[in-house]
Amino acid sequence: MTIADLNRSALSEPACASQDEPQAQVETFEWAKQWYPLAVVDYLDPSRPHAVQLLGKDLVLWRDGTGTWQCFEDACPHRLAPLSEGRVEADGTLLCAYHAWRFEGSGQCDRIPQAKDAATEAKHRENPRACATVYPSLVRQGLLWVWGEPGSAGLQSAQQRSPRLIPELDADSGRVIKGDLNFRDLPYGWDFFIENVADPAHVTEAHHGLVGKREDAKYYDMPRVREMSTQEGFAYDVTPIPDTLERSGHDFQPPCLMRISSEIKDGGQLIMVLYAVPTRPGWCRHIGRQVLIKNNAGKVPSGLAFFSLPMPTWLSHVLGSLFLHQDLAFLHYQEKTVAQREKRWLDDGYSPYPLDIM
Repeated sequence: MTIADLNRSALSEPACASQDEPQAQVETFEWAKQWYPLAVVDYLDPSRPHAVQLLGKDLVLWRDGTGTWQCFEDACPHRLAPLSEGRVEADGTLLCAYHAWRFEGSGQCDRIPQAKDAATEAKHRENPRACATVYPSLVRQGLLWVWGEPGSAGLQSAQQRSPRLIPELDADSGRVIKGDLNFRDLPYGWDFFIENVADPAHVTEAHHGLVGKREDAKYYDMPRVREMSTQEGFAYDVTPIPDTLERSGHDFQPPCLMRISSEIKDGGQLIMVLYAVPTRPGWCRHIGRQVLIKNNAGKVPSGLAFFSLPMPTWLSHVLGSLFLHQDLAFLHYQEKTVAQREKRWLDDGYSPYPLDIM
């Protein structure tokens, strides 16, 4: 399965270059050599394995005996049964429920109960073919991140790049208010999610009554504030904005982060953190939160609708559907229409205004 299957709008192809540019300037985005946030750690049960998907691959998340979260290919090396159907043992190993082979966090096989004797078992356990396939993983800002390339090659390349984090969340200023993390698996592709949140003009219509009203629709300009880059994405401001704001802008950091920031004239700030992970064709996993920055006087800015109000985590999760489901149907059927026409919507649609520029 190729990434082209996951992203029909061809964002997986080499970055566009004019006909006058030499071919050497064209870059290819390497989808496997990236960090992806696959889960909210606080929402995972450490006593059992969890099946997830990334780039069309079946993976399993589990916490080993050292308290470290691990990510394996969801296939036992013995007979390829799903490890996510197994269990985490009291000694911190992952047990395959089919034949009770056990694995350490490193992927090393720890036990083969069907072996003839201890010497034979030790011999087979040391065979590299008996090891689980391990994907590099780490925990940052409450999220479990997984590198898209497994094995020693993946570990080496993962050390050369950092996840797409939010610097303000690591600040120790006392001004940062961290909203609850929410996640959803959505029935449309990664590319359609990113294109949707890159579009400020749909908000008053698609989210009428929750964020704005459809009669408030207006013209927007989108001046670019950061050069476009295959590896680092792009950023645009939005104008016009309310008189209370200093600026408002969208910053896309590939492969998964759209950061929408509104800077208030009194020094406060609202940051919408929107991650989207390509899980499998026609689906993506969204993880998001609001981050509020108090102004210099300690005043908390208004967040997005009622989602910034104090509430239990479970209620925040339930109410998150109200926002995401309002444009879910548009994006799901938009993707189906694009697939049926076998063209990118950019080539088949009509986008005369700057609001579609991102």
